[in-house]
Amino acid sequence: MIIEILNLIGFGLLGLASLPFVFFAVAVAFWRLWSFTIKPWLHPEDPVDLPYWIPYLGHSLSFFGNSDKLLEKGLNYVGRSHAIFGIQTLKRKLYIITDPADVSVAFNNNTALHFDGHLNELLINFGFSGEALRRAWHVPQPGDWCYLPGNAVNPDLISLNRLTEDVYRKQLLPGEKMDFLCKVFLESLTNTLNWENLDFCIVGNTEKGKLLSLQKLCRYTMVEATTQSLFGGHLHQLEPKIVDYMLRYNDNAWMVFFQYPDLFGTSPITEPRRMLTKVLEEFLQLPDEERNEQAWSIKTITAWQEVMGIDLRARASVLLMIYWAANSNEYNISFWVLAHVLHNPDLLQVVQDETEMAWVDGKLDIKYLCSRSPNLDAIFNEALRCNGGAMVSRIVMEPITIGDKLLKPGNAIIIPSRQLHMNEKVWGQNRREFDAFRFKRQKNLSRHPSYRPFGGGNTYCPGRVLAKEEVFGFLAILFRRFHLNLAEGVGPNGGRQNFPSLDDSSPALGITGPVKSHDVLISTMARTT
Repeated sequence: MIIEILNLIGFGLLGLASLPFVFFAVAVAFWRLWSFTIKPWLHPEDPVDLPYWIPYLGHSLSFFGNSDKLLEKGLNYVGRSHAIFGIQTLKRKLYIITDPADVSVAFNNNTALHFDGHLNELLINFGFSGEALRRAWHVPQPGDWCYLPGNAVNPDLISLNRLTEDVYRKQLLPGEKMDFLCKVFLESLTNTLNWENLDFCIVGNTEKGKLLSLQKLCRYTMVEATTQSLFGGHLHQLEPKIVDYMLRYNDNAWMVFFQYPDLFGTSPITEPRRMLTKVLEEFLQLPDEERNEQAWSIKTITAWQEVMGIDLRARASVLLMIYWAANSNEYNISFWVLAHVLHNPDLLQVVQDETEMAWVDGKLDIKYLCSRSPNLDAIFNEALRCNGGAMVSRIVMEPITIGDKLLKPGNAIIIPSRQLHMNEKVWGQNRREFDAFRFKRQKNLSRHPSYRPFGGGNTYCPGRVLAKEEVFGFLAILFRRFHLNLAEGVGPNGGRQNFPSLDDSSPALGITGPVKSHDVLISTMARTT
């Protein structure tokens, strides 16, 4: 009887052997019908989910493979309305928020959408143990081992995590401490950007001078300067290849951030992570007098870690998180600014003129450069818009309605800056084109809620001013020391170089870099005047 029925519906001679497959296919079909058609109709207040075929796994592989492509697929699924939609991953559902008004609501709500839940996960991902995490949130009380009233390190007696956030802001926000950090950074750039010291980025020689790799130039120089500004020369003494390890780590840091499975220790993040952790543990075990070049923030945070009794591995993991965060954006944004400038001789001349004006008696006035360079400022903002790939994340702690959609606890929100920066309703049909003077023509765009290169809310990046000074200082020293031009005859078939493509092959945590094989080659000569 069953076989006759199957024959009637087209299964012919497949017979009983095909029944498990048939039942599975019918079950999946009913599940998809319920999940993505019936349920959304019954609950219009819930964000629609981007359909997928495998329960629980959801969009995990697509998200890790090319998150930008997946998010664009989601926007198309909701008709480019920028309504909130859901993406299912192995761990939880992600609510994707791309409408500027919804983003503003999300950033302003620190109760239902709390950063602490995300911070906990981030700390665990970077290497905090359960006991270390408990101690990091502990607020000193009278009678505690860590209760030290009147101490200079933590006079308000707040938790280690809150102290770390507070110290980080004080170090990075404009003021004496930020200025000193920038001073050390620029001194490092001055030492590295010498004609005799360019071996790390030379790829050949031409009649017009040395042939440099722009990727190598930006990557090594900026990470070297950041390392010096935070740790002085201490990490180099412990591991001469420290910059190389950080670059390799940063290339794959998304694996730590999103808990990408490391099967049998073969992940490309494993070795640089192990080495950086080892070096930072050795640094922490140095006597205080042998760590005299460290930044104020590093000294302060590590001092209170000791008071709280945080284990060595956990202490090193926090320093690694700080070290990584300080290196995650500057070299990529420097690359993009220079790539656009070098491909456009008119822009190159404009930027050279503006940076030259900031030199007074052979000294760079970085404050003048950052406040009196409208063209460079516009180019910088547009490069941030076009290449920003950061995803702000929050854990939903209690039910909240944003727009007309109900977000439920246990899930997370994701605010992807690229989708904000490519919103056709805000940026127009040429949104994907680099317009060097877009922000100069429309000065209010830098304050638009759809422009979020540095996040927002209570996690609005405190290092935004320092980052600008570092990038502008890099450009100013570079143009002061060298004649730079786009190398000729090295493109396809000996022609002009193609403009590099954005590498969207993995989730971005900040400014997205170029495809590794898409470099920009520079013809360089030392300036004599």
